[in-house]
Amino acid sequence: MKRSRLPRPQCAIVFGFAALAFYSSPAGAGTIQAWYVDCGSGNDQADGRTPSSAWKSTQKVSSQRFEPGNVIYFRRGSVCSGMLSPHGSGSAQAPIRLDAWGTGPLPRIQASAGQEAALELSDQEYWTIQHFDLSGGDPYGIYITGSKRVLHGIQLKDVLVHDVTGQPKDKETGLVVIAATTQESHFDNVLIDGVTAYRTTQWAGIMVAGVKHGFPPETSRNTNVIIRNSIAHDVAGDGIVLFQVNHGLIENSAAWRTGMQQTQTIGTPNAIWTWMCRDCIVRHNEAFLTDSPGVDGGAFDIDYGNDANIVEENYGHDTQGYCVAVFGAGWTTSNSIVRNNTCISNGLSPRGANYQGAVFLLTWNNGGIKDLEISGNRIIWNPPLAAAAIVNIAALTGPATFRKNSVESSSPVLVRSNTALQFDENSYSYCGAGTTRWDYGGKLFTGFDEYQRNAGQDVHSRKRDCEPDAVHSSRSMTSYRPAPCPNTHAWCLLGFVSSEDEAAKSRGEVALLASAHQQFPNVQLRLVIPEHGPSRDAAANLPYDWALPDVPLSFDEGPLRRALSISRLPSLVLVDPSGGVAWRHDGLTPPAELGLALRSLVGNPRYAEMSAEMASDQ
Repeated sequence: MKRSRLPRPQCAIVFGFAALAFYSSPAGAGTIQAWYVDCGSGNDQADGRTPSSAWKSTQKVSSQRFEPGNVIYFRRGSVCSGMLSPHGSGSAQAPIRLDAWGTGPLPRIQASAGQEAALELSDQEYWTIQHFDLSGGDPYGIYITGSKRVLHGIQLKDVLVHDVTGQPKDKETGLVVIAATTQESHFDNVLIDGVTAYRTTQWAGIMVAGVKHGFPPETSRNTNVIIRNSIAHDVAGDGIVLFQVNHGLIENSAAWRTGMQQTQTIGTPNAIWTWMCRDCIVRHNEAFLTDSPGVDGGAFDIDYGNDANIVEENYGHDTQGYCVAVFGAGWTTSNSIVRNNTCISNGLSPRGANYQGAVFLLTWNNGGIKDLEISGNRIIWNPPLAAAAIVNIAALTGPATFRKNSVESSSPVLVRSNTALQFDENSYSYCGAGTTRWDYGGKLFTGFDEYQRNAGQDVHSRKRDCEPDAVHSSRSMTSYRPAPCPNTHAWCLLGFVSSEDEAAKSRGEVALLASAHQQFPNVQLRLVIPEHGPSRDAAANLPYDWALPDVPLSFDEGPLRRALSISRLPSLVLVDPSGGVAWRHDGLTPPAELGLALRSLVGNPRYAEMSAEMASDQ
């Protein structure tokens, strides 16, 4: 299998820096011109050039055309009614910036009844939009579109988007949608970083897509798109998706309660996936509580029309459908890698489990899959009926391997596959009564030995006895009792993160912690920023910018860091009710590692207590 185009981490890192190069550029020559908006006490007849002469309304801002390097500030804590749709474009050296000023909750922009979005840009480029709370709109919350040319440099950062209404008429609707409307237009260099999108009866949480009509040529695809450190939940359809993109990345993000549409009308959703993507990576994400009104309802998916896609180091759990799927339809999906993911408690729907399994390969409409590698994954499979963990009913037209994976099953059925998928060097364990069954090439084998001997598969694999999960600290700890949380008789998760992390690792850790905060409400979460010198305003605003206003946050905490030997950021420390350290991890934490630690030490997630709204009204 040729892999020369897909070196494991290097490809993603080089792409990431290349795609973001323009964001670190200076604002450009000359004096930056700024305007101020205060929807509480402003005046649209004023000049808007100072906080004391601020404009009052989104209508005033929407009537203006801005130039490269301009900045439009909205006062924190203010509430503005009506869609915001300013005009003009920035440049690569001097983007236009929409931002907040002052201290406190994010400025809120609420679409009025009958308006299609809270924020809309059309045929505009080089905009940086950060620190806003946007709500309302039908069918969009944020809608960025174009029809005339290639549009560059769209950046969304630390934005809340929620409560978008209406029934979806197509998939390019929802909370955050960046999509062109003609084949003559597409987007290049898009960054969505630290966006929280929740509650919509429209389709998607966060979507970057191409033209939605038919199947345009590859030259119409978006290029260089990054979605990271973001969250989507409580959506009718898909959580976080890339459609028609070349060179895309979704990382350090989470999606849950996706696929909430009651009746299937326009498709079947998943949490985080890609379609018609070339060189796209889905890495280090978490997806759970996924559903669908039909098939799918899974966590991660390499869909048809994709080439050179990687799904790696993700955590998919407690889904109605599969954990990871690879599909081919009409096209051949090629050069796919699914590796080092953790899948737990998938297939909670009996129908979904029986048809799809935890890992699902399927083709239709003369589609195919070739050059597929599934390796290094851990699959804990406990469906509500006897269903296979690995299901392959695809036309595999080239090399396809399932190697070096661990499958721990409570179902006696381990594999259902045609002979095109090759199995070897795997580890299987069955935790149940009776013997295992293996359906390979249309023949049913009873017991691992019979399967291994007669199917010619898993020659170097092994079947082992069930073992209880064990969680080990990544570092040996002393019995130091920090008692660092408000309630010293409860579990507490300490996150040591940075507000100035150039590699955005700490922001990704915050997204992971926000997900854990929802699933384990009995575990207190506290964030420590071990930095000297953030301004008072920055310290006051950070909980709102990170969409965690109810989480205790403190700065410096030198004695605590020294006591715990925290020298590398980010770092996580789980403190037990006695005040002792039960687990810790230094560096960016893989989502599954934190999830398994909490499941093992604290107990199963308490989904019945999850709030339908992750961020409180601000």
